[in-house]
Amino acid sequence: MRRICVAVILAFLAVSVADAQIFCWNLENYFDAADDPLAADEAFTPGGEHHWTRRKFEAKRNLIAKTIIASAECFEGDLPAVVGLCEVENGAVLHSLLEDTPLAKFRYRSVHRESPDPRGIDVALLYDPERVKLLSSDFITIKEFATREILYAKVALSCDTLHIYVNHWPSKYSGAKVSEAKRQAVSDALLAHLDSLRAVEPDAKVIAMGDFNDTPDAAPIVRLCERAGFDNLSKNISGTIRFKGKWETIDLLLASPAAAAIIGTVEAYKPDFLLEEDKAFLGRKPRRTNVGPRYNGGASDHLPIVANLSAWHLHH
Repeated sequence: MRRICVAVILAFLAVSVADAQIFCWNLENYFDAADDPLAADEAFTPGGEHHWTRRKFEAKRNLIAKTIIASAECFEGDLPAVVGLCEVENGAVLHSLLEDTPLAKFRYRSVHRESPDPRGIDVALLYDPERVKLLSSDFITIKEFATREILYAKVALSCDTLHIYVNHWPSKYSGAKVSEAKRQAVSDALLAHLDSLRAVEPDAKVIAMGDFNDTPDAAPIVRLCERAGFDNLSKNISGTIRFKGKWETIDLLLASPAAAAIIGTVEAYKPDFLLEEDKAFLGRKPRRTNVGPRYNGGASDHLPIVANLSAWHLHH
């Protein structure tokens, strides 16, 4: 009888080590080939700078699907339960990803809406409805200027609730001072929403993830973590992008203490098919889809980040 009890306990632990898995990725210009008259997407049309075609779109789409499916190797064979995506052009490219690739058999659902971003790129969330129940969602608009919205989703796992924010903060192309002020404005909008959430649920399990366009030691990230009480679980990642031969981590996963307690190691997912030799510098780098006007055939200049959520902590 004792052996049977021990076996039951061990079996429970085995199925409960990873209750859910998180995957987050900047897809680097996941555009279709059609011209949107309301967005500056002309470069990703057949006559544009990248000579973007349906064939190139489908090749990129299939690589994205392959990466999400292959990431199951990080999760003991399970596909991620929650997927955060950046640089998604519209609902049509999401639909094609979920219906026209092998991802179709996994029946992911999506949360997305068109943002005010001038280029027409948005954030999105995918989730497995068999393991994750979407309780509510919202989009946080940045009032000061047109940029990507922050996606907020409240989800239920097997026995607990998570509050997820998917971010894509402004890049540094507008210059260090101006761009930092913009990222601070996005941070303030996130904090305002978070304050409203915590007024109702002080001990909420919160995850903020995505492309923050800043490294863990940058002032906007440090200030956000201090003000929100977040743990930066990505601070030990060796890099998610490579610029001039140097790896940097700008794709982050931040968590409230209650959420951090249920999250295992956060790491960059870097299978060989996402990488290529860095010919200008020693080492390897993410294989981009385009290098300037030249088609390069890769998936993205970013690596995804992955993490496990522990059901043992959730149940206890």
